[in-house]
Amino acid sequence: MDVELWWFWLTAGILLLVAEMLTGTFYLLWLGLASLVAAGLAYLFPENLWLPPLAASITGLLLTLLSKPLTARARLARGFQDPVHDLVNKKGEVIEALVPGKLGIVRVGNEVWSAKAPEELPPGQRILVVNQSSTVLQVVPIK
Repeated sequence: MDVELWWFWLTAGILLLVAEMLTGTFYLLWLGLASLVAAGLAYLFPENLWLPPLAASITGLLLTLLSKPLTARARLARGFQDPVHDLVNKKGEVIEALVPGKLGIVRVGNEVWSAKAPEELPPGQRILVVNQSSTVLQVVPIK
């Protein structure tokens, strides 16, 4: 059974686009599109094994670089508020114990987040979010 190389690129592109739909981060969108470009080139030029990876790399890099100014401009637009920053000063509950130096799990509203705290907090402890960096919340206990 002889499998054509373009099938691998097409499958990778489709899987990346599906993963993007599940995450909604826009990181995988550009990689999925780059894989689809590579699939097209692998189909049209099957003898050039170097062309699809090169095209995918260049396409992914260009899409990422060209989208940065657009997202920066959107963030500066009047009325834009990143929903990530809405978590600061929200109350929640510890799901998995927090130990200094290690991540635990907290629930804020109906969302579950990784978190760290300056002191040990047991499950069930009420917390207040004081800061967020990326996907990790900084929390303190509510006494």
